[in-house]
Amino acid sequence: MFLLVRFLLACIVATFCVGQAIANPERDPNNTLIIVGSDTLSGLMTAWTQEFYSQNPAISVEIQAVGSAAAPPALQQGTANMGTMSRAMNSDEVSAFIAETGRQPTEIVLAEDAVVFITHPSNPIEHLTENAIARIFGMPGTCGTNGRITSWQELSAAHPWGKTRIQVIGRTATSGTYQYFRKSALCGGDPGVFINEIPGGGGVSNTVARLPSSLAYSASTHANGDIKVLSVMDGAGEIVSPEAYDYPFKRRLYLYLATSLEDARGTAECAFLEFIASEAGVDILLRSGFDLPDEDGSLTLVGAANACR
Repeated sequence: MFLLVRFLLACIVATFCVGQAIANPERDPNNTLIIVGSDTLSGLMTAWTQEFYSQNPAISVEIQAVGSAAAPPALQQGTANMGTMSRAMNSDEVSAFIAETGRQPTEIVLAEDAVVFITHPSNPIEHLTENAIARIFGMPGTCGTNGRITSWQELSAAHPWGKTRIQVIGRTATSGTYQYFRKSALCGGDPGVFINEIPGGGGVSNTVARLPSSLAYSASTHANGDIKVLSVMDGAGEIVSPEAYDYPFKRRLYLYLATSLEDARGTAECAFLEFIASEAGVDILLRSGFDLPDEDGSLTLVGAANACR
């Protein structure tokens, strides 16, 4: 069966992908969804759109998972009607959107996940301290720390790999995971220039699985395959696993609309929002490894779907 759903997940140049999204001037905006943004959310969006298409075969969906940083300009320029981000829009992005469109973007808290630390399964280490994270991944002095950690022996004197150098792996600057990690784990400082940057979360896990001396941060939903996920010792000295409610690197993930929910009534955007907020949509979210966000006054899926009706 031919599907109208087009998954553009491997675009080499983000601007080319956005250009492709508007190449057909005859598209009916009520029957087309163009979703640009987060690599972390690409698997969930793919699962959602496949099921959505089975129920709404007249609506074409394009997913461009080129990184969270691609979402704000695509929404601002009108080359996407939905944007996914693994961080919130920053003030500069919101201001640019308002300056261009004259309105606020609609922010929906979509889900929660965690940023985790992963190693090769042969590595005997079980947890990292927040101090060690800053000294491994950040530039000297990050978060007020003193001195970098470059070898496994410096991390743990009893580590059997001794002076073997830690191969530090991270994400590229267009990634929302990169920006979240910089803010939350590195106190807003710069990641080290020595980090091997990889564009996709799946690529991070694959690289760690091949390199025994590697250490990386990753979205929890990409931390699968032949890798080991570490716990974190928090500032109080408690060792916390990523599944725990008080894990220090839990985060919210976002869906943005270029228009208001009131204006989106009767469009493909609202049809999609109503589906993903349904029992079937929530089941897909949970099975994809994400959690529902706490209700704290923010606009969540249920509220967005209700506003569409």
